[in-house]
Amino acid sequence: MKEKRFRSSKRNFILALALLLITNILMAMILSMLAKKNLREQIEQRMLDISNTAAYMLNGDELEKLQASDKGTESYNKALDTLRAFQENIELDYIYSLRAEGNGSFTFIIDPDTEDPGEFGESLEATDGMISAAQGISSVDKKSHTDEWGTFYSAYSPVFNSEGKVAGIVGVDFAAEWYDGKLSNNRVISVVILMIAMTIGIVLSFIIMSQNRKRFTAMLKEVDQLDLATRRINEQLMNTCIKKLNFLPDSESEVVKTLANGEKGGEALRDDYDEVTTNLRAVCKKLDKYVNYVDANMYKDELTNTYNKAAYKNTIKTLDDRIKSEGIAFSVAFFDLNGLESINAHYGFEAGDVLMFHSARILKNVFGKENVFRVAGDEFIAIMEEKNHIQMGLLFEQFEEELNTFNDSKKSEHILGIAKGTSSYTPEEHENYRHVFIEARKNMKKDKELYYQRKNSL
Repeated sequence: MKEKRFRSSKRNFILALALLLITNILMAMILSMLAKKNLREQIEQRMLDISNTAAYMLNGDELEKLQASDKGTESYNKALDTLRAFQENIELDYIYSLRAEGNGSFTFIIDPDTEDPGEFGESLEATDGMISAAQGISSVDKKSHTDEWGTFYSAYSPVFNSEGKVAGIVGVDFAAEWYDGKLSNNRVISVVILMIAMTIGIVLSFIIMSQNRKRFTAMLKEVDQLDLATRRINEQLMNTCIKKLNFLPDSESEVVKTLANGEKGGEALRDDYDEVTTNLRAVCKKLDKYVNYVDANMYKDELTNTYNKAAYKNTIKTLDDRIKSEGIAFSVAFFDLNGLESINAHYGFEAGDVLMFHSARILKNVFGKENVFRVAGDEFIAIMEEKNHIQMGLLFEQFEEELNTFNDSKKSEHILGIAKGTSSYTPEEHENYRHVFIEARKNMKKDKELYYQRKNSL
């Protein structure tokens, strides 16, 4: 009877150990995939920030008029110098401008490369990113492409003329070796985690095989060692995925710290089997909380804690579906920080980040944190359901008051200026969300022009 009890303890404990090992391996694999996806979105957003900034610096009215015969003229050289200076400042691999020819093909306009530039009118192989930019939407190619200059991932941003039409496209190439290298770091972490988990499993299995006659309580000491190793794995994953733990709200930071440090259990245990079951339950609970935390923050912008572009795309898709299937009322507000490029250039990106953070805080206070999205480097959008033009006007007044209060408080050494524009959906004028968005963006640009006119007149 005693021998049977020992065999049962050994069999059940090995089963519990196997489940614990599998849980940790699954946790490593899942969190590695989530971290890789989040990192890819951050890299692509950075690529779009660069291409959007370059596109904003070009004059769309001049760009769309350029022809091959204009090479060497003032307007051509102005655009060429703008792209070349931007390329040198950011240290890009390649930057260039192109245009859609209307038949699905694309050709070079300006290539500032000094060694082997693309000629004006030279054809380029169309990609999904180019096609999206030709329709007025900045985009990043999901797959690398290879041409005579090398293998790259590219971002494309439209250049708009004064009428809000796409006058050209700015393309920015990033070496595939650099892009893939960033993502490969996650694979290395995943392999390390799996090796740690497997090593722990092998060591514990050897102990169990060689000590099968020892009491079950002695084996539980090794379970405690496994729990310590699990905490170290959690800390490595936390350091990889959560970069700004000290800046998180208390409610969120406590969750992450609990995941890393474990939870104190106060329940009474009847026997050794209960202890093993409790340990397994704690690991599964920790995994569930961590996955839920990472999933919730995949749709948040790291700097401003607003919703990011991935969340924005999901929201506008839902809106378009509702427009087709039901009556809906909503308004779109478009915001763009004034002079951010100049502040970044003269005072550093840290100064620009401070203004970006406070801009988001003001927007969330006025329009609600659940309605604000950061869609580009210095651009925010608020989507307000059940709000008409009059109600948006009142919100804009409140927004101006908060903006003035912030500037009067001297919390930043730089004045915060934000251009704004809004448009409200009406079935008679708008077919879909994009039509409302375009109108809001036009109104924002008018507001930005008035801002600079007032500034220059002082």
